Amino acid sequence: MQIGGTLITALVRVLVVVGTLAAVSYFVIRPVLDTTEKVSSGINSSIQQSIDEANDAFDQTNVSPQTQRVMTRKIRNVPNSRIPKLENCITRAGTNISRINHCIDRYAG
Repeated sequence: MQIGGTLITALVRVLVVVGTLAAVSYFVIRPVLDTTEKVSSGINSSIQQSIDEANDAFDQTNVSPQTQRVMTRKIRNVPNSRIPKLENCITRAGTNISRINHCIDRYAG
């Protein structure tokens, strides 16, 4: 009787631990990972939109390819917290390359 009780007790403990880990994974870890994925996706799309707007301005003006590469590289180095401000600044700048460059320099540092 003692051996059977010990075996059942051990099995119940293992099941409780496994159930607890599954619940924590489902209710805590999974929502955090989903939120992180959404945020990173939004940031990536904002960076791409800023680069696209800058490229549109490059297409409408005579800017050297080297200048385009430098400005694009600077945009990619903008901290995540400043990306929405950079995007708004580039949108307001329109096709004015000097204003776009000012926006990039302002938020990349």
